[in-house]
Amino acid sequence: MENSFGKRLRSLRKAKKMTQVELTRLCNLGDSTLSFYESGKRKPNYTILLKLAKFLNTTPNYLLTGKDAQAAGDWWERDTEIELAQFIREQPNLRVFGEPLDEDVKDDVMLALRTGWEVLKKEKAAKKRKGKRASQDAII
Repeated sequence: MENSFGKRLRSLRKAKKMTQVELTRLCNLGDSTLSFYESGKRKPNYTILLKLAKFLNTTPNYLLTGKDAQAAGDWWERDTEIELAQFIREQPNLRVFGEPLDEDVKDDVMLALRTGWEVLKKEKAAKKRKGKRASQDAII
């Protein structure tokens, strides 16, 4: 039997670079309790589920189902504005090629995006200037 809850719990914990012992202490659990959750031998009660979600920066619904109850669909389908930089920094479960993004990698991604964004803005400005010159030359 697949233990999706345990896999999500382990994945989020590792993405936060936390050991089982660290998360166990934060949630005030017994020594082997988190190991039992991750292996599927036990399920947390509601209070513990809320603590786990809080310390892993996710929702209880995501831990239980893999879906975020607050989203109507995936994040890119929401009808709200999302600042990409903030989204990247706050999401604990972002992955690239299957590997979780740690804070250093998130910094590198942000630098690459910022650099690419500046290049695009300069290219658009240059095209706009070139277009204005061409239309002015056509008038003369």
